[in-house]
Amino acid sequence: MKLYTRRDFLKFTSFATIGSILDIHLGDPKDAAFHMSVHEGYPLGRILYDGATSRSYPESEAEPVSSYVRNDVISISEPIIIHTGKTQRETWHQLEDGSFVKSQDFQPVGHKLNTPRSEVPSGGQLAEITVPFTTAWSRKKMNTKPNSIFYFGSLHWIVGLGKGTDDRIYYLVREDRWGDDYYIDAQHMRVIDAQELSPISPEIDPGDKKIQISLKDQLVIAFEKDQPVFTTSMASGLFTEKKDYSTPAGSFKIDYKRPSRHMLHSDRVGIDGNELFGVPWVTYFTNTGIAFHGTYWHNDFTKPRSHGCINLPIPAARWIYLWTLPTVPPREKTYVSRHGTPVMVY
Repeated sequence: MKLYTRRDFLKFTSFATIGSILDIHLGDPKDAAFHMSVHEGYPLGRILYDGATSRSYPESEAEPVSSYVRNDVISISEPIIIHTGKTQRETWHQLEDGSFVKSQDFQPVGHKLNTPRSEVPSGGQLAEITVPFTTAWSRKKMNTKPNSIFYFGSLHWIVGLGKGTDDRIYYLVREDRWGDDYYIDAQHMRVIDAQELSPISPEIDPGDKKIQISLKDQLVIAFEKDQPVFTTSMASGLFTEKKDYSTPAGSFKIDYKRPSRHMLHSDRVGIDGNELFGVPWVTYFTNTGIAFHGTYWHNDFTKPRSHGCINLPIPAARWIYLWTLPTVPPREKTYVSRHGTPVMVY
């Protein structure tokens, strides 16, 4: 991977356009392990925080150009990696107006509309949100339950169909924690068919698969026959003076999976308060509920910041879910096994 110091960046930008010089990619095909780019394939970004600011060049103290509020959607460039020290890096993206925004300020998203299905199978079917965000209309009457927001990459079980006054088709989504029902514009959800949930590398002996989690380096590495085949950055549990959310070290086994989980967060995360709807690709490996899972409420996979779980970019969480044992049947909402893939946390 090619890196630039701030001095290099300023030198280059003095005589050339950014796009022609900083052709940076997060992965190197020569690496022994495949590294998941958190921005791979996403042309847009959903701003995560009120007050996020673009800068005149990729430096936090540079002159501000534009200010954004949560859920603004921006067009983003390929990542630009700035080397700030011996081990420190920052990832920035150039915007259409020529300014730069830090990757931690937005969730990489897409915007794809889907053709609604004409029927939903008995027992429901898994589907993902394919737009930056969408309104989840509460089915409860008399406004006893407020509407919510579902975000790009989140997964939900659709259990029925409906038609709105606008003549659009809506999917009926049933959330798994409280059993609440919501209607979602069907164009905003892509149904996940059974073949997409096929296991990755099923030919590998289960005893030859293992995962290592480096808390120091904030990395997850998957091995087949002691050879690394996949690695991704992560965010583990945060330890503070007031609370200990640290991810426990030790040897574990994956024993429980859910493709979608309505989680509760101890901090407010936006319009839905402390509720995290449709957290995707949840792979548990401790009996206290610590899991790998996809993350849409932050984009900072460089340091501890979770409440104990291993926060991952959504594509990486999907890979872990499908590669590890146990293999979950496509229509199962929960699946338990005591003979899953080993996980070493150190």
